[in-house]
This record gives sequence, C-alpha cells and structure tokens, in this order.
Amino acid sequence: MALTEQDRIDITDLINLHGHLTDAGKLDQAGELSTPDVTYDLDDFGLGSLHGTAAIREAALALGNANPVGHHVTNIVITQIDDRSARVQSKGIGIKADGTAGSVVYDDIVARQPDGWKISYRKVTARRAPLGEQEADPREVLERYRQAAISQSTDEMRCVYALDAVHEFPFTLPGLPSRLAGRDEIVNWIAAGWQDYPLKYERYRTLAIHDTGDPETIIVEQEALGASVTTGEFALLNLVVLTVHNGQITHLRDYVNIPAAAAAMGGDI
Repeated sequence: MALTEQDRIDITDLINLHGHLTDAGKLDQAGELSTPDVTYDLDDFGLGSLHGTAAIREAALALGNANPVGHHVTNIVITQIDDRSARVQSKGIGIKADGTAGSVVYDDIVARQPDGWKISYRKVTARRAPLGEQEADPREVLERYRQAAISQSTDEMRCVYALDAVHEFPFTLPGLPSRLAGRDEIVNWIAAGWQDYPLKYERYRTLAIHDTGDPETIIVEQEALGASVTTGEFALLNLVVLTVHNGQITHLRDYVNIPAAAAAMGGDI
C-alpha cells in the first residue's frame, strides 16, 4: 500500500518538529519522536553511533554550548520502503552561537508505530565540497589541518582526522608518544598540548610538496611560524607524510624537529 498524503504530512512534521524541540532544549520531547532503539550515526563528526534516546540526550547535554542554536531543515524527500517504513532525506543548516554555520545531510529511516511515525535511524553527514565535487584532496586537507592548529580548534581538528586515523612521531623523546591511534586519542593529545605548552602557531610556510606513487599521499616540507610566551618568535622546520582518504587524514607521519621545538619552549633535550 502506498503512503497516503496524510502519511507524508506526518513524516514531514516529524522531521521538522525534531529541530524545533532540540533547539528549545526539550530533549525529552525530542526523544519521543524516535523509536526507543534509535541509532544516531555521527561517525562523520568523530562521535561514532549513539544508540537509544537516552544516549542521544546525554550527548547533547555533554556538548553544551557547542550545540547549534538553530537547526533549519529543508529539502525533505520521502521514499517509501514498505508499508511500515520510509527513507527520508533532507538538508540541514546549523547556526552556532558565534554566528558560524554549517550544512549537513540527514539520511533517516522512519518507522510506523502505534502512536505515529518515529525516527528509527539517522545518519548525519557534513557537506564540505560544493557542487557534488569529490572530497578534498591531500593538499586541501593539509590546509584544513594547518588552520585547525592555528585556531586551536578541537572541532576543526576532529573533522580533519578519520575515525581510525594514525598519527606517528618517528622522532620523539622518552615519555612522549611515538604513535597515536584513533581520532579521539589524537585530538585529545593535541588539545592537551595546546593547554600545556606555550607555543602558538600563527602561520605555515610551505617549502616543498612532493607527490608520491599513491595519489592519496603527499610529502610536505614546511615551517610552522609563531610565538612562544617564553622565548618569543619561532620557526619550526618539519617534514610530514600525509595520507588522506575520503577527505580526512588516515595516516600522518610527523617528523618533528625535537631540538628546535624544545628551544622554542625555553628548554632543552
């Protein structure tokens, strides 16, 4: 049996109402729009998949002021799967408190329940490339990585790395890691460094970029330029081997100039 006009109205209201209730902080009511076992796939943002309405509510509360102040849903397209379920695709514009905005695609499965249509699955994917273009190549991702380091933004840095990324330091010191595995471990370690060390990157200077036999891998000779609260201006020379897949870093081999970094921080090896 085909979806009725009323089914389509109810499903459209369901998708729209979810944004209204979330923005108003009515998370319990927003949860009532989903099945109890709903899956909320946020892997594209480094948050994995949330299972159940309670987990979604707790994640929103933990995000706190980083939540968008406005979810604006548009372009709703409903495709019937069977008598009791349908796929719903829509686009979303998220406005944050600082005025920045982002665009996402919602890919939902809705299920007919005794008390109406409910969301049983939602995947949220960020839009990062215009006009259907392929995801960013290694050079574009390199620039995003640099900008995240300059602005010291954990959100931007989290978007740069793939969920299962690996970041290696072939040159390191006792007590410091030589390998970080997984987006969370990498970003948490970088963020801790921003707090603990007096270095502030202001810009990067590219000395050379070398292509390899793998189109997803480049070798970068660069300098990180900035200022230290203890020693003043610095220029740190390093070499990076960067591998990117689907617009995110999957492997980064970071050859840090250890003596120069120690000197910029006012210490020695």
